Amino acid sequence: MEWYIPLTIIPGIGLIILSTSNIMLSLNNEITELEEHENRKVAVIQAKLSQLKRVSISIVFQYVGILLFLISGIAKSLFPDFNSLPRFLLIIGVAVICTSIMILLVYSLKAVRIRQKHLKI
Repeated sequence: MEWYIPLTIIPGIGLIILSTSNIMLSLNNEITELEEHENRKVAVIQAKLSQLKRVSISIVFQYVGILLFLISGIAKSLFPDFNSLPRFLLIIGVAVICTSIMILLVYSLKAVRIRQKHLKI
């Protein structure tokens, strides 16, 4: 493994962070609108708050994944003969990013159900 391999993954994760941040902003705006105009839809607001929490946890995992990739690349460049730590950090980073993506998949699946609940009331 070369030292720059973990660093080449970071721009892709940056795009995922950008889209996740946009999701967080739009959820926050939706919650604010529901609170201001439709006080009777408490169940929908609570569901959207749980969505916001889920997306926030996902973005934390993304940041941790980037940190692990950075440390992996730096460790490999500083200690070129020592392969086990950078490889371990890279594998853990990939696992953390995969966990984040799974959380976003759950978010996406539940978003449809919440939208249906919102439109029925």
